[in-house]
Amino acid sequence: MAKRLTNTNVADSEGLQVKIGEIAGCTCVQGAAQRFVETIYERFSASLVLLRLFITVHYDALPEQDRVFVDSRGQATNTSHLIHGTTPIFTLLGTCGIRPEWNDRSASSHFRCIPLASTAFIASLSMLSRQFESVGFDLGLIDDWETKVVATGRADQYRGLLYIRDAATDRDLQGRMIVPKQDFVTANGVKTTLGFGSGYAGHPTLVTLFAFTNEIIEKPVAEPLMDLLEGFISSTESLVGQGRFFEGR
Repeated sequence: MAKRLTNTNVADSEGLQVKIGEIAGCTCVQGAAQRFVETIYERFSASLVLLRLFITVHYDALPEQDRVFVDSRGQATNTSHLIHGTTPIFTLLGTCGIRPEWNDRSASSHFRCIPLASTAFIASLSMLSRQFESVGFDLGLIDDWETKVVATGRADQYRGLLYIRDAATDRDLQGRMIVPKQDFVTANGVKTTLGFGSGYAGHPTLVTLFAFTNEIIEKPVAEPLMDLLEGFISSTESLVGQGRFFEGR
């Protein structure tokens, strides 16, 4: 039975953690990510407009159609010269929402794969830059990803919550709307937007779960949901370590 996030309780979280633990049987991270967002969406669909999970994946680990997508984004943003085989790509792996096309990652025409091409490029993206800052990730690390992130062999030190109380009004310090797609916000009645961020203890891979809701949610109510993301990370640690992000790759 669907519930509102504002009415969540300990029993809800415990029940979801059990279901999330079951995704450990998936054969790839993408399949696990889709089951993860579907599980949470089913429980809290009374509050959720859209739920999306992203993971950083190297360009050369992407399926061909995603590499083509990244190449197109690089040309459109004049960052093609910065993208190579080990460039981290902020990759949409799980998606579920109120519109049918939001339940298929391949249908995403803009956010399916975002190349972390440079510090300057990510700084130009209001919501993503705020997300990284919220988990304690210095944007300057993007320019030195291999030596400052990959070399550590882990990413679990970057953990936090991006809290946007009202997506229709909240702006960053530069005066930009934190959620840039205001047509999406207006058309779907998006209110509080949450970005749960963390990473793997045994692999330099970041994980982010974005939740776009139709109600105003106070931050203390949202914070316990971070444990659900940690449950996903625990259940997929082995798959990530083996590089099994996609079926057949």
